[in-house]
Amino acid sequence: MPPRQERESKLLVLCVDRDDDVGTKAMVKTPVMGREACAKVASSLAIADPEEADANAIFAAIKLHDEIMRKGYASEVAVVAGRFEGGVEADQKLRKELLQITDAYNADGVILVTDGAEDKEVLPILQGVLPVVSVKRVVIKHSAGVEETYEVLGRYLRMLIYDPRYSKFFLGLPGLLIFAWGVLAFLGRITEATTISLGIMGIAFMIRGFNLDKHAMSLAHIKPSGYIRLFSALAAMLSIAAGFFQGFATIGTMPEFAFAAADAGLFFRYGPKLFGEFLLETLNPLWIGLGLFFGGGFLVGLIRRRRFAVLRSTVALVALAFMYLPVQQFSLILRGAGNTFALLSMLLMGLAAIFVVITLVYQHVRERAQT
Repeated sequence: MPPRQERESKLLVLCVDRDDDVGTKAMVKTPVMGREACAKVASSLAIADPEEADANAIFAAIKLHDEIMRKGYASEVAVVAGRFEGGVEADQKLRKELLQITDAYNADGVILVTDGAEDKEVLPILQGVLPVVSVKRVVIKHSAGVEETYEVLGRYLRMLIYDPRYSKFFLGLPGLLIFAWGVLAFLGRITEATTISLGIMGIAFMIRGFNLDKHAMSLAHIKPSGYIRLFSALAAMLSIAAGFFQGFATIGTMPEFAFAAADAGLFFRYGPKLFGEFLLETLNPLWIGLGLFFGGGFLVGLIRRRRFAVLRSTVALVALAFMYLPVQQFSLILRGAGNTFALLSMLLMGLAAIFVVITLVYQHVRERAQT
């Protein structure tokens, strides 16, 4: 038998329904106190929704109350509820109902019975009114984290629907696709509907993937030096794209390309020559584009007085200059007209020159840092 003072202590077995399933589904007004009253609430909630976890939690609270009574403790069981919307209003309602329970039953401590979904939100409220003696989590046949998973999914779904940052892609883009598909399908243009839908999706994915919308909005606040960077980047892309187009157009007219396209087994025979021709045709536009890009970075660094950016762009331009002849010689070797010794010599000279430049830049940075 436990000591007399422990038998006379009063415990409150409390089941908390923070999202008010008791009120919205069973139409029961809380707080509810007493074994019979709680049993009726649990039965009503189970009838209204047989899959509701809170009904099982209330039954578990009643069972725990009976066990405590059999051990000789003074106990009472009660149910309190918050609001369906959750948040601060739900917590205020929980605290108010808990105070009503403690006014009617002067408990020494509370035992929280919960399905485990919102223990972290409920415990501070209870601890502000009564000492929490124990927490009993009721796990039904599903996983203990299923309800938390549903709560997280619901939160993200609400964010995707109501947050303008996400709803324009989660709802706006599919809505536009469905509308375009419906109109064109009504006009009997199924092929056009598919093409337009894929085009819209591709454009939207590129805009979102490369943050083109943010970059476009930032153009209104671009600095004067930013136009140099913008021009150099666009010019570099156009030059490189033109070089690739020129390279593909050139190898497309070669008989070796026709042979390799007709028989894939001939690719290893004609592939090096085709790649060498492609590289040779693309080399000048590619190097001009890269030079424009790094040159733009060099000018922007000078205007904004960013010494590190200037040095970085200088090293890149030097490396680009010394790599031109080796790449050209490599493309000639693939075509069968180059010289391996010349390629190795150019690579060694270029490597030595780049090493000297990087060493000078490193020493300059160290001297500036020490001063």
